[in-house]
Amino acid sequence: MKRITLLLLSIISVLFYSCNQDSDNETPIIEKVTIDDITLPRGFVISKLYEPTDNEQGSWVSIAKDDKGNFYASDQYGSIYKSRLTKSGEKDVLEVQKLDVNVGLAQGLLYHNNELFALVNSNDDKIQSGLYKIIDSNGDGELDSVKTLKTVNGNGEHGPHNIVLAPDGQSMFMVFGNHTDIPSDVHGRVPEVWDEDNLLPVIKDPSGHANSRKAPGGWVAQTDFEGKNWTLVTVGTRNTFDIAFNRDNELFGFDSDMEYDLGMPWYRPIRLNHMTSGADFGWRTGTGKFKDFYPDNLSGIANLGQGSPTGLLDGRGLKFPAYYQKGLYLSDWSYGTMYHAKLTPNGSSFDAEVTEFISGVPLPITNGVVGDDGAFYFLTGGRRLESALYRVTYEGDLPSEALELKERSKGKKQRRLRQELEALHVAPSADKVSFIVKNLDHDDRAIRFSARVALEHLDYKHWKDEIKNDNSAEATVGLSLAIARHGDDATRIEALNALVEMDWQSLEESKKLDFIRGIDLLLLRMEGSLPNDLQGKIKEIFLPAYLASSEAVNMELCKILSFLQVEEIVELTLHEMETNTSTEGMKEIYLSGDISNRSEQYGKDVENMLANMPNQRNISYAMSLSYLQKGWSTSTRERYFKWFGDALQKAGGKQYLNFIRAIQKTALENVPEKEQDYLSELTEIAAARRPDYMKDVKQPQGPGIDWTVELLMSAYEKNFENANFENGKNMFKASLCISCHSMNGEGGSTGPELTTIGSRFTVGAIGEAIINPSGTIGDRYQYSNYHMKNGSVITGIEVDEDDENIEVSISAFAAGVTTKVRKDRLESVELSKVSPMPAGLANRLNEQEITDLIAYMLSGGNKNKMKK
Repeated sequence: MKRITLLLLSIISVLFYSCNQDSDNETPIIEKVTIDDITLPRGFVISKLYEPTDNEQGSWVSIAKDDKGNFYASDQYGSIYKSRLTKSGEKDVLEVQKLDVNVGLAQGLLYHNNELFALVNSNDDKIQSGLYKIIDSNGDGELDSVKTLKTVNGNGEHGPHNIVLAPDGQSMFMVFGNHTDIPSDVHGRVPEVWDEDNLLPVIKDPSGHANSRKAPGGWVAQTDFEGKNWTLVTVGTRNTFDIAFNRDNELFGFDSDMEYDLGMPWYRPIRLNHMTSGADFGWRTGTGKFKDFYPDNLSGIANLGQGSPTGLLDGRGLKFPAYYQKGLYLSDWSYGTMYHAKLTPNGSSFDAEVTEFISGVPLPITNGVVGDDGAFYFLTGGRRLESALYRVTYEGDLPSEALELKERSKGKKQRRLRQELEALHVAPSADKVSFIVKNLDHDDRAIRFSARVALEHLDYKHWKDEIKNDNSAEATVGLSLAIARHGDDATRIEALNALVEMDWQSLEESKKLDFIRGIDLLLLRMEGSLPNDLQGKIKEIFLPAYLASSEAVNMELCKILSFLQVEEIVELTLHEMETNTSTEGMKEIYLSGDISNRSEQYGKDVENMLANMPNQRNISYAMSLSYLQKGWSTSTRERYFKWFGDALQKAGGKQYLNFIRAIQKTALENVPEKEQDYLSELTEIAAARRPDYMKDVKQPQGPGIDWTVELLMSAYEKNFENANFENGKNMFKASLCISCHSMNGEGGSTGPELTTIGSRFTVGAIGEAIINPSGTIGDRYQYSNYHMKNGSVITGIEVDEDDENIEVSISAFAAGVTTKVRKDRLESVELSKVSPMPAGLANRLNEQEITDLIAYMLSGGNKNKMKK
């Protein structure tokens, strides 16, 4: 009997352990500890193992491991290094050697089957960006020979990034930022009919960022180990640095925001994306970014506020408590934070519970890897910052053995259905049309999206008549989206007629928005003119619903009605803008997850915006009205242009004011010329606010010094205990830093925002940036040299372009100073290697003054954070 009891207990124990492995009941550790200025959950231990910069080995941004206990890491601007942890007494020592190969600059590394793959991001003439393989050519155990697998056109901060092994070990996946062109021979799971797809013209970023980049944005590709067969997997991201597969073998990416868009209706926070086959995540330049709810793009599964996403890693193999093995680790470079995302199946996709795992100041995390010992190894560095390799282990009381994590049963049926549809993305079958159409109205958004993509991979002739059948509302919308992208005008009109005959008002909210987007996309993809009777029908169904629906529906209706030049909306919209000024609910995307607990790290731009929030809904209305030419009276125009003055009183991202003025400029183009000056003056009177940053500034006493980085660091070390915050703030202005850079919500926007510089830069790195500004130039601020046929050269950054001219901003010190480069007189264009920031701006400062300046910058403009 005793033996039977023991056997039963053993079986129960095994069953309990088995169930526990698939349980999602574990919770994160709330209590935190701080070790060497790095905060992490209690029970975890972190140690710094190595500092490449101390050994003149650059700043490491990518890491991989082999099956022999070795690590490989690459300097962002230099070589690849092989390393191994050894013991020297009780101390762990990392032995490092540089690989003797003519490849480096790798933002992605993958070791597989005795070969090291490197995804190179290069602006060096000696090596092109692309995928390379490093092999052991003579069998001596050392990687010594390089094979070029494929080169790509793209580099810099939005160039080629990381590379990961497919779950089955038979291929690899790579991710590229939105400044990397998709090679002409790379095709696959995404139907190649992408476009800007905005009903109203897009306003480009006034700073010039990404203005020349068009759809489809950032992308993911899959290839074999010889790099011969490439498959395009997803598109539409902004600048995803890393991708990872979770325990269910589903692909995820961590995408960046555009912080200059803060406060605008098109702003997107950093977000975790479930990167399913054929997906488009809707990045478009300027104001053109797709709304999350548009059915022709997929939204993120978690928004994390503001930041700079870098490494992404699945927790399998870690000897951590179960909760920390079952999710993804998301690294934010700007704010020195690593998050943990617990993923719970929800239909064929997932929900994410995001909590903070590690944070430090400075802690510019780049990438990480799970070690053979079950520890988490991660790098800090990038952009020539001081770099380090860290190790995180768990030494607490909770069980921490590595679990064997398998695909979960929850959601498996839905995932299998989506994957069945995804198989049709690479092997289309006309016999599957009924199956595909059936799933166009599935209640799972990712399945609906995959079904439409499967349809679009089929020859149009196999499904063009499906719109005539008696389909559900959602299926009709799905067919309409596909017809808009693939059909001709006759079929588009047929689809529009099918939609306008529907009782769209009876649909639930999300389906109303899908319906509107269906009409939107059909209208903008029309190559000819819209029949008057159909235009009248669209007006008849939408005008009565305008401003009687939800905010999201109203904003979308305003776009379509403005496009159709429905003059009745002028008075209605202006009254709404004047009376509905509440910003309730608009702050949530800036305070999502744990963001509300650490908003100080975001600097004064976000704080000022939250305190003086622009009304994003009314900005959307104002944009739509700017294209409306009919229905205006003298009084309505006056009210409209006074609104711009009120909007200019609000706070947002660095380009907030410039975007508002750009919308105003568009509106003025639809105003009779004789009224333009008067209406502009109304805006200026209403705005009536001009910051004078240089008021009462005291000039440096000197004597000046021809500063070097070494002299600056020595001066700071000697004088920082006596640093004066107010004098540092004054030197920030006197040295003209404030003309281009903002600190704590005050200053210019033609250079990087500096409030959080102390969270990721050391004194030496700040000194290098001041003294040698051309050493590292961010993509967003890099000027180009426009060589003209007459021998002259115009230097600046593109802010707009049309068929005849390129508009170029030519002054870093004054936004809005532009010139036009005529394309017919242009010989060539090259990126300038000289920063728009002049060297020597700090040479008027003496030792104490430059110390005060550095201390002020390290504090982020916050006197309470002055380091003593």
